[in-house]
Amino acid sequence: MNAAQSQEFTALLLAELSGRHTRATTQRLLDFPDEGVMVAGTQAFLRDILDHIAEFEFENGAGSTFAASCHRAVLRLTSRQDTSATMLTGLVALVSLNVSLLDRRFQSPDADEQARTDEQCASYFRTTLIGRSIELVYAPEGAVERRFWAELDFSSLRYHKAGTTSFILTGVRKEPDNEAGHRTRIVVKCVLFPWNKVAAIARSTDEYAMVYGDGEMSRLVVQPIASSGMWVLMPFQEGRTLGEYLTEARAEGRLTTMADRIGEAERLAARLTAALHDLARSRPVDDADPRRQHLDLSPNNVIVDEHGGQIRFIDLGFNHLYSRQVGVSEHDDAVYIAPEIKNHRTTSPTADVYSLGIILTEVLAGAPPRDGRTPEEIWTASPILAQALEDLIEERSENRLLQLPSSAGPSFAELGRHLQVRFDLVKQEPVSGKRRAEYLWALAAPTSREFGTQFKQWWVWRRRDEGGGTHDRYLLFFSALSTLAWWFIAAKTALLKIDDLVTGELTLPSSHMELYANVIAFSQGLVAAKFYQTMLARLTVRGIPGFRARCTEVMMRSMAVVAVPTTILSTFSEATYWVWPWTCAAAALAVALCNYLVYSTARDLLKKGESVLSTTPEAGKRFARGYEQWWWTMLLYALVIMVIGAGVQMSALHDIGAYVFILVAVTLGVHYGSKCAAAGPAIRGSIARGFSAGHRVELVNRREVQRAKTRTVVGVAT
Repeated sequence: MNAAQSQEFTALLLAELSGRHTRATTQRLLDFPDEGVMVAGTQAFLRDILDHIAEFEFENGAGSTFAASCHRAVLRLTSRQDTSATMLTGLVALVSLNVSLLDRRFQSPDADEQARTDEQCASYFRTTLIGRSIELVYAPEGAVERRFWAELDFSSLRYHKAGTTSFILTGVRKEPDNEAGHRTRIVVKCVLFPWNKVAAIARSTDEYAMVYGDGEMSRLVVQPIASSGMWVLMPFQEGRTLGEYLTEARAEGRLTTMADRIGEAERLAARLTAALHDLARSRPVDDADPRRQHLDLSPNNVIVDEHGGQIRFIDLGFNHLYSRQVGVSEHDDAVYIAPEIKNHRTTSPTADVYSLGIILTEVLAGAPPRDGRTPEEIWTASPILAQALEDLIEERSENRLLQLPSSAGPSFAELGRHLQVRFDLVKQEPVSGKRRAEYLWALAAPTSREFGTQFKQWWVWRRRDEGGGTHDRYLLFFSALSTLAWWFIAAKTALLKIDDLVTGELTLPSSHMELYANVIAFSQGLVAAKFYQTMLARLTVRGIPGFRARCTEVMMRSMAVVAVPTTILSTFSEATYWVWPWTCAAAALAVALCNYLVYSTARDLLKKGESVLSTTPEAGKRFARGYEQWWWTMLLYALVIMVIGAGVQMSALHDIGAYVFILVAVTLGVHYGSKCAAAGPAIRGSIARGFSAGHRVELVNRREVQRAKTRTVVGVAT
């Protein structure tokens, strides 16, 4: 082959693609006599493609791209009848396809722009001889690979989609498989230039068929037929990728409500953990055998069978483009890949666990978390789900699956059971209800259906015979106490009492002071029940060491009955009706102290978790907006009530009814409606995140102690 001719062709090709061509240079390209020289020149051009892009952008400045210039060259050649079916047009189209998809790797994801690029690439296979160009440019050197390559009908190739480091085509074999003329459908995964010239990528691509194409692989893996350093051949797998399935579900409105998303996440968790367990050969994962892990698990590497719903895996193994971080690691599928693979090029037994957690988070929140933390939306909806997800998406591989027993490697069967229990618990919560009205009623109702919810969750633990129900029994008792306290207060202070219903006679308050005491006590009981059951009923710091944690736990549980003593004292008899301002202020002080302890404890636990847990949010994003002010605003509220009480007692304030009306309006409008009903779920999520960090740090410490004991025992035995 003439090297000078190859260099000449490469220079002429660059002029054509960059728009610096003339009629004479274009004709010279068309008249090139040697097809081999054209292919070699194109390969040389593609090997230096990044340099060509940089040179073009430098010369033309912002506002013009090499990808657009290449596409214009294709359109220019295909518009001429004498050049539309030439080898040159196919080679130019191949370069344009490569440049367009390479450019896409370095841009922020944009669905519309990606769809436009896909359609552009697909059009090349309808209008040019790009299939023939791929046959020659990607021709392998090995005899075995050449045999498989020669079996393809390159004229049947069609663009399917873009991968991270490749473009994926579909086609058929040249020869029919049977007398009916059926030809097997094949997938051709061609690695983009210049990635196919990177040694690690070329090596892993070349070895892909040998590693993942033997009979020991799981039946759920779409096994390759053959591979070289530049391509992989696989049988075509019917179905859609999980990414396509989720995109379609969102477009059709099937994932609009949180209840819809919880249901989808539950089904997907069960199917993915079962498939990953099968991939691991039904044993705990051992990273000594990487073929028992996916290591590149993302929605685009999971095929969902449209008929049986079975999951199949494609593109297993390291994606070296992520691990080398060549400018694309923050885009597209890189977000699903475990940090130890992406940043350190090492495996771990929980790498696929991380990817699973990111996928489930995307289903529940609508998008994968770019910061590696569970979104507030999930914490607000269900702390149980959020805690389970944070146990999966922790950056430090050794700190994942803290809620599961420590073992030599994670078992996806065990993880599947663990997640199913969590989903069963969440299904008992109002947020999982299909009817919006039920959820709104749960937000507005005095007791938030909390006792019933916790009872059903405790029953789930009981049926599962799981140890996790210990805290649930403890918390269920106080929820029952809170519910009884509310009904006691309602029976004692409501205008229509139970004994009135029994006797059939309506007993009205005997004086204005009795009426004021009853109204205040009723409103305090209402908001106390709402505060406890919306905010605190399912949260606990039991198991977290420290004096402050114990004080916080005591104050939280006391909120279940905080309004009972004040009600009894202010409505006991005519002689005590006047004390309602003081009992109301005392209850407000108790709530202020509780809010301070809960806030400060959660804050300190999150701060403590910073050095241990990657999922701990940044300092300014740890609590729902305004929660930091709750304790001192309640303290001011208590002081205002004391001033009113002192003024009433000293006869300085005479319009008592007006003050009672104002206090009741503040209690119901601000404390009950705005804080508890409207902001309560988000605040609860913030507190739960802090308490969860404390529990997880404690689990990390216990695991370290256990490992130290194990090392000591092994050392003594040795």
